Amino acid sequence: MKITIINSTDKPYSQLDFDNKNDYSIINLKQLDIKYCLGCFECWYKTPGICVQKDDMPIVLSATINSDLTVFVSDVKVGFVSAALKKINDKSIPLLSPYMSILKDEVHHAPRYDKYPEYGLILTNDYEIDNEVFELIESCYKRYAYNFRSELKFTLIDHSDLGGLKNEINHN
Repeated sequence: MKITIINSTDKPYSQLDFDNKNDYSIINLKQLDIKYCLGCFECWYKTPGICVQKDDMPIVLSATINSDLTVFVSDVKVGFVSAALKKINDKSIPLLSPYMSILKDEVHHAPRYDKYPEYGLILTNDYEIDNEVFELIESCYKRYAYNFRSELKFTLIDHSDLGGLKNEINHN
């Protein structure tokens, strides 16, 4: 299984002890230049699939679409994921087509690719995470995954060098 971990925390995770059956990469967002989405939709019409802003987002998009599982890691700040992770989510729109299709009686963007990864979410700073915050964030990421014709496989609160993620991956 090919796993991409998109880390928006200050912890520069560099080595994880997964079972050898998994191929994984870690993208530490603090080391990348990612600009905010302009909402211009040029990535759909002018430069299909590519943001007109010159930043490091193609690294993230390529890793995501070529993964079997993409795991987002974020501190919880003011009741939601970090701004760095939200930028990644907003700028993932080029992975979808500008055309619309019906999915279970809902209108969604048509997929641009035949296959999308499954998703996982790791939340840290557990002192800010109560049940209401957890459920809100999890429901947003379930919808995010659904829009990409995928699913959110797990949401974990973890404050132990991604020990919960290692357990989730190694036992599935």
